[in-house]
Amino acid sequence: MDKFIYLLMEGYRSLWRAKLSTFSSIATIGVTLSFVGFGAMATSNLARLANESRTDYAIEVFFTQLTTDSEAQEIMNEIKSMDRVREGVLITKQEAAEIFQKEFGENIYDLLDDNPLPTSCKIKLEESGLEPAEIEPVVKAIEAMDKVEKVSYPAKAITLIESYFQGMLSVVALISMAILMGTTVLVSNTIRLTIFSRKDLIRILKLVGATDRFVKIPFIVEGIIVGIAGGVLSSLLTYLFIRTANSFLMLFTPYQLIWDWRVIILLILVVALFSILGSRKAVKKLLT
Repeated sequence: MDKFIYLLMEGYRSLWRAKLSTFSSIATIGVTLSFVGFGAMATSNLARLANESRTDYAIEVFFTQLTTDSEAQEIMNEIKSMDRVREGVLITKQEAAEIFQKEFGENIYDLLDDNPLPTSCKIKLEESGLEPAEIEPVVKAIEAMDKVEKVSYPAKAITLIESYFQGMLSVVALISMAILMGTTVLVSNTIRLTIFSRKDLIRILKLVGATDRFVKIPFIVEGIIVGIAGGVLSSLLTYLFIRTANSFLMLFTPYQLIWDWRVIILLILVVALFSILGSRKAVKKLLT
């Protein structure tokens, strides 16, 4: 246990001796990873928005003018028995008139002698069935029903949100991988500089019988510390980005980005893993 603590402290002391290169590496990792963090947060929030929007998607079914409320109810019950259909709500002609008055501030009967608004119903699907390719068969089946005049659903909105989400996910993944590879190289170069600055001490340790593992572990610890410190700095910068973005969004929309600690913890763990890879790369090349 004492040996393990000594190796950890030696790694920390080694970083402190090379303060300039250490802090430069941490700052560089922190700033570059903050873009990954912000992109990951934006993707997480877009996924949340897509999931919330899925629950609000509805197929609107309009019946012919001569369809009675009881007939419309029977047709809606038939629709509700279909696969992927979650629920349905009938909107009678009178309810449609009340909705018209609420939205436009005008009584339909003051404008016209008769109510021309059709009986309709809103159908909501299961969330797992909201891919455009899966909605289309349901829509066609409803359109083929007797007394159904028109079927409307937000196909473009569904496609747009899903395409934006997939596009952002791909972009963030590519940028993240590039930056993480850069982090590996940066940590590796930092450890190489440390090794070069302590080559005389390393030679002495080997002469007195120190094992390769005993010599290598402090440098791997250095890489982990640099990576985690850079990850923590990126988390702070990402938090500032989120706060700034929310202040800007408040001017246009009530929607706010949500800070997700799970994304940040995952980011720090991934950075630590790549830092270990970078450290091992430098140590393997220079101490073997």
